[in-house]
Amino acid sequence: MTAQQTRQVQRVLIYAGAALVLLYSLGPFLWIFIASITPEIKANWGLLSGRRASYFPTEPTLQNYADLLNNSPFALYFRNSLIIAGGNMVLTLAVASLGAYAFVRFRFFGRSSLLVGMLVAYTIPSVVLLVPLLVIFRSYGLINTHLGMILAEATHSAPFVLLLMINYFSTLPRELDEAAQVDGCSRLGTLWRIILPLSVPGLVAGGLLAFIMTWNNFLFAFLFTTTNAVKTLPVMMRLFAMGEPAVWNVSAAGAVLTTLPVALIFLLFQRMLMSGLAAGAVKG
Repeated sequence: MTAQQTRQVQRVLIYAGAALVLLYSLGPFLWIFIASITPEIKANWGLLSGRRASYFPTEPTLQNYADLLNNSPFALYFRNSLIIAGGNMVLTLAVASLGAYAFVRFRFFGRSSLLVGMLVAYTIPSVVLLVPLLVIFRSYGLINTHLGMILAEATHSAPFVLLLMINYFSTLPRELDEAAQVDGCSRLGTLWRIILPLSVPGLVAGGLLAFIMTWNNFLFAFLFTTTNAVKTLPVMMRLFAMGEPAVWNVSAAGAVLTTLPVALIFLLFQRMLMSGLAAGAVKG
């Protein structure tokens, strides 16, 4: 076998392996989508229960989506998820950008200890923070509020995005700051006018990760909310899971609509996301 044939065989094996991984990863999503367009009665006895195998409905329908939007507060939960995830993304990026710039451009006493502390804070499981956050939020009236949820989510996403932005800012030369200061920019002016515009891939990567982490988080949304005015989509999906089998296909429609925004955001910004993560990994 020639070297060219060997390379072709290796390429075929790589593509076959990638296809298997892709099929394994997308299989559950495809199954949920099929369930979401399957008539409810048929799904109960065929697609989901296993009594009669049916891999694609003979009469696909969008009635499950109509029932979801008309008979449940899905739109309200979706709005809450959007407000909380978007608010956490903005807060996390603001805190992470200011903190990362300070860590990268300044040398001060305790800097290394603070960096280690931020790393340790990220490794702490969210469940450990529940009781302290519950006591603090109850004292300040933040239970069952969008602001309370945003602050709670930031405790989990901010340390990670801070470390990501530290690595990204480290790739930018100090000469940029010096040139800006010669032109009369303050430190904040340099950060706003020079550093942040050059760090768009890192900001996009950190913002998307913070958004996705919040969008998918169930624990805080379940414990810090008591009414529909603040509950998020993961809580709604739990309510579906606790329901009767008659709502299985409506639950599948909810799962599709819950996953779709995150998937679309990732597809739209995947190049910048990968660029930001890769650039942040070059230099620590």
